Amino acid sequence: MRTALRRSGQVTLALTGLGRGLRDLDGGAGDTPGTGSRKGPRRPPGRGTGDSRHWYGLRAPSRREGARDSDGGPGPGRSGPRVRRLVTVFSLALAVLATSYGGYALFGPGGDTLCGPPLELRVLTDPDLEQPVGAAAGAYLTSAANTASDGCRRTGITVYSAGAADVVTALRQRTGDWRDPRDEDSDPQRDVGAQPDVWLPASRADVARVTAERDTESQAALRTLGTVAHSPLVLAVPDRLAAPAGERSGRTLAALLAALAERDPDAEVRRPDPEFTDTALFATIGLHGRTEPAVAAGEQRVAQPGPPSPTAADLLCALPQNGAADRRTGALVPEFLLRSGVGCARTTRVDRSAEYPSDVPAVEPAFVHVHWEDADRDEPRRTEAVEDFYDWLRKPSGGQRVLGAAGFRTAADGHALLDADRAAHGVLRAPGPLPNGASPAALESALAAYRGAHGPGRVLFLLDSSGSMGGQWHGPSGGPGILKQSLGGLGDRDEYGVWGVASEPGAKKPYRTLLAFGQHRRQEAEETLDREAVVRDAESDPDAALRAALKEMAGRGTDDDRPELIVYITDDEDGTRLTGARFGRLLDRARTTGVPVAMVSLTNGGCARVRPDARIAEASAGRCLDADGDLGAGLKDEVARAGTGEDG
Repeated sequence: MRTALRRSGQVTLALTGLGRGLRDLDGGAGDTPGTGSRKGPRRPPGRGTGDSRHWYGLRAPSRREGARDSDGGPGPGRSGPRVRRLVTVFSLALAVLATSYGGYALFGPGGDTLCGPPLELRVLTDPDLEQPVGAAAGAYLTSAANTASDGCRRTGITVYSAGAADVVTALRQRTGDWRDPRDEDSDPQRDVGAQPDVWLPASRADVARVTAERDTESQAALRTLGTVAHSPLVLAVPDRLAAPAGERSGRTLAALLAALAERDPDAEVRRPDPEFTDTALFATIGLHGRTEPAVAAGEQRVAQPGPPSPTAADLLCALPQNGAADRRTGALVPEFLLRSGVGCARTTRVDRSAEYPSDVPAVEPAFVHVHWEDADRDEPRRTEAVEDFYDWLRKPSGGQRVLGAAGFRTAADGHALLDADRAAHGVLRAPGPLPNGASPAALESALAAYRGAHGPGRVLFLLDSSGSMGGQWHGPSGGPGILKQSLGGLGDRDEYGVWGVASEPGAKKPYRTLLAFGQHRRQEAEETLDREAVVRDAESDPDAALRAALKEMAGRGTDDDRPELIVYITDDEDGTRLTGARFGRLLDRARTTGVPVAMVSLTNGGCARVRPDARIAEASAGRCLDADGDLGAGLKDEVARAGTGEDG
């Protein structure tokens, strides 16, 4: 049985995947339709493939799962023995929970009260806030505020995160698609996660962005209860490069960066991905300033090989991998991370001091109750649970204590540290007046400027069309389907083309052109691919195809600085050709050409570190995606980094 357990004292905090585990033990016929291989809300490429959600309390089925499994009985074709096996396994699972974990998921503290599954709240938050919000949810679970008079838990909480831009788009334009996706390109259940009861964005401005231009037929009503904390964005610089204490606040980000460059001309600055987390978008507002030349200068200041780290925590994890870079690099991150830290390289990370730019908006997590149309069966109880959780988060002895331990400041005027007695190294207790949250217009403007900073992009797709791809060809999860989904990351001004990689022995080229390189309207491009893309009775030569693609893209990018990307979609059947000295020369070419290669493996484990796909992606400063994650959403994200993005 596939489970994930979290514990606090003797309390069972989570049980996940039980239904899937029962199917596995019973020898079911594979994935249930609609679930695919997704293991949780989308993570950006390269973040790993494990489930990103944290469950607090016995998890109830999602609404989609509930609808799918609501037949209430065996149904046609299900034999009696199979049902008995399921009942046996389910009973065993409950027995294990009851005996091994103190029985709190089933019985009250006294042991004589049978507790049913608590009401589940789904809490969707920004990726940079998932860890502290999850810690608060865990503390709330065991609090008196969440314990009924019979000792049973009132509420269980699922905390999960998704890309900030994706969440805003879903709540603004696609609430109906959460229940019934129109097509393979519009599925918030896949791209974001289950319908949330609570949304905790990093700023109230995100709520305004949703409501200002939302779909007239929206099926989700948003009610903002308040702001639960505050954390300024800081320039976290190595201690040896830090300004004197009196010069670490009260200046614009541009002034702080100029002073850093004066202290060390070799100093670098990194920012996370503005497409994925609001904290990076806040930093982008300061980087861009108020003029168009400042946008280009700001983007150049944080330019780096390869894509940016998805989150601020990921950025702080990545820097220690290169000690020299860590010692000379400043990071634009929320202040609270200097206190709560990240789960990597604690003993080797360079100590940093916070500098406080006056023109970068702060993180101010807003607590938003999301009510879904026609979800009225338990609405009074659910609304009460939402409000109880919010009230606890605002209490000094409740959520404020937990958020203080994570490094946050109070949301009240003055923004004092919630835990002033234990300020983190490098943090100023009283840095002077701190910026407030962002405005909706500033966020929209910064995101648009970021996406268009380098002009339209170029993408060359390589689609493995060899005979072995026959079983991985049709439907949205097949090679052509994944490619077509990713076209949503491209706009009419971007240039792209598609090669079908398969050839007979002795052929002049290892590919056939399916879509000529140039600007295309998406519908016309898809129609061309539907007509031209076919599986061929031939093998693919990935080495020769990638060499040709690198040469092609290098020739197209000689006169400008436009973003470029090569995408190779394959089942890896012909990956055995990627060996020896020839493969070594391909890796050298990938390193020197300067064009990222996104390797997309349709098999599980295709991106294991020793596999050719992962090595090619790493050598080219690209990313590797495999079937352990959500390939369609992940590739669309990757393509959008190079393109202007019609779906943004």
